[in-house]
Amino acid sequence: MQGWIGFFGRSCTRDVLENLHVLDGHIRRRLRALLLRQWKRKRSIAARLVRLGARKATAWGSVYKGQRSKWALSHTPVVEQTLGKAYFQERGLVSLEQLFRDMNREVIAQPQKQLGAR
Repeated sequence: MQGWIGFFGRSCTRDVLENLHVLDGHIRRRLRALLLRQWKRKRSIAARLVRLGARKATAWGSVYKGQRSKWALSHTPVVEQTLGKAYFQERGLVSLEQLFRDMNREVIAQPQKQLGAR
């Protein structure tokens, strides 16, 4: 991801920022779905969400509410809050939008000092 931004970043327009924001969200949702799939059963998913800081009743209720796929469950509020941006940033996920913003930051030079008057 970082290599892509490094290679194409300078040639991208400002309109690309919105697309990168959407892409960041999709990547995080896909990672959440993969984590839920690794945790396998609903019981272990709910227990891990509680361990990560979700309220017990909310986590268990959300996980056991109907038959949902892991993809659908990854978009529920309790999962999105527990496994949010901060969770993935702590584990090293870099935001494409932030990389683009850092790369295209305006550089403002200091005003030049006046030399001796003639």
